[in-house]
Amino acid sequence: MESMTAIVLTIVAAALLSALLTTAALLVVADRLLRRRLEGSAEQVGDVVASRVRSAVESAIEEALPRLRSEVSGGVQDGASEILPEVRREVETGVRDAAEGVLPKLRSQVREGFSEALASAVTGGVLSKAGEELVRKGGNVLDILLGPRDNDRD
Repeated sequence: MESMTAIVLTIVAAALLSALLTTAALLVVADRLLRRRLEGSAEQVGDVVASRVRSAVESAIEEALPRLRSEVSGGVQDGASEILPEVRREVETGVRDAAEGVLPKLRSQVREGFSEALASAVTGGVLSKAGEELVRKGGNVLDILLGPRDNDRD
């Protein structure tokens, strides 16, 4: 009987050891499968989270852009309305200053040119040139109407 008990105990111990080894092997396999699934799920969860974040950012941008554009546009218009009168005054002042510097020289040059033209007209330079031109053209017209002069035929 004792030997039978020893055999039964040995068989029970072997069965328990076999069951423990099988359970350990199943736990290792289950752990590996769970890790693979978790890694795959983590990638999927990461993709889903990234997609949702991207969508939230895009919708926030779409909502904010019109308001931002209007605020920037309004700021530019306000700034321009404040600055434009000052710029206009400075441009007008600059043009006036430049004109005051140039106008006396221009007046002087016009006065000198006019004086020269009057002087040459009075001395006969312009009148003599105009008369010579009139005689030359008048002679050409007479030549055409009456024919060439006798001394021109030679």
